[in-house]
Amino acid sequence: MTDFKPSIALVTPLKDEIDNIEKFFSNISSQSIPIKCLIIVENDSSDGSKEYLNKLTSIKNVEHSKLININFEDTSYRVGKKYATIINTGFQYIQNTPFYNTLDYIGILDCDVFPEINYYSKLTQFLKNNREIGISSGLTYTKEGKLHIADTNFVRGNSRLWKASCFRESGYMIAFTADTVSIALAHLKGWKTETLKSAKVISREVNVRIANSRNKGYHAFYRGHTLTYIFFKSLFLIVIKGKFKMGYEFFVGYVSSWVNRMPRIENKHLRKYFQFYMFNKLIKKY
Repeated sequence: MTDFKPSIALVTPLKDEIDNIEKFFSNISSQSIPIKCLIIVENDSSDGSKEYLNKLTSIKNVEHSKLININFEDTSYRVGKKYATIINTGFQYIQNTPFYNTLDYIGILDCDVFPEINYYSKLTQFLKNNREIGISSGLTYTKEGKLHIADTNFVRGNSRLWKASCFRESGYMIAFTADTVSIALAHLKGWKTETLKSAKVISREVNVRIANSRNKGYHAFYRGHTLTYIFFKSLFLIVIKGKFKMGYEFFVGYVSSWVNRMPRIENKHLRKYFQFYMFNKLIKKY
């Protein structure tokens, strides 16, 4: 038995999730440890989600909840800077609460993601026992039991948890691929990131609504990856994975962004981090 009672704040981005809302709240209410704070950031829903949320007065197992409605001129679904802006809106609210400095953990939980009942118990205990790890998540599966992505070492953005001390040091940046960028920010502050493979969440198939491989090529260019890294990653996708179109589109997306001088991330420390990304992976620096 343990007396460890972590204080957790979560941000949930939400758009057109009427089919998932009840299941989401039921899941939150069933977690083995209570949630201190849940910030729901709803944007441009047209399926009844906004009306459903406006009727909520409280959420079982959640001490403090807040609904924030934000609107964009572009109402399409996007996971780039728009998604990061939505997440950051929730984080800013948390940072302005009177209990912000007493929080132990801060995280993201998408509305279409359903953690197992002891998910946060497992994650918080794992982070507590590993002082050097600043961000963690479990693994994401479909309802059929299929693992979402091959890289089980990548800390998932849809269900990740920061140690509050790591979050306060490294922060969160509005950027393309903010999940990847926030990991880099933590690494640059000396923190490690690691998945807890015994922790599990269920979600819809990843990338169902996400941009294609050509856009991912631009995102790699935006972060500052080198052409050498892109070449070998594209080659890996084509030759090893047998995904010719994916590898080709990824390479073309990067090169066309280079030729057209598309914007890149401005933070010079992050640019340097991604320039040496392949080398640091090889030497297991982070």
